[in-house]
Amino acid sequence: MKIVVLGFLLLILVSLGTALYTLIKDRGQSNRTVRALTLRISLSIGLIVVLIISYKAGLITPNRGF
Repeated sequence: MKIVVLGFLLLILVSLGTALYTLIKDRGQSNRTVRALTLRISLSIGLIVVLIISYKAGLITPNRGF
């Protein structure tokens, strides 16, 4: 499960970096930045859904203190 979450986080960071690169390179003249940010939002929502399903299935448990 940790690998899946780390994979999602890595993809989210790559998408964010791509959006920054295209924003600087294209100076806002193309839709590539919007597509990269849309992908980032979709990946973030997907990560939340995976975490909720994993919690409900008992694959992960919350940390209840020290």
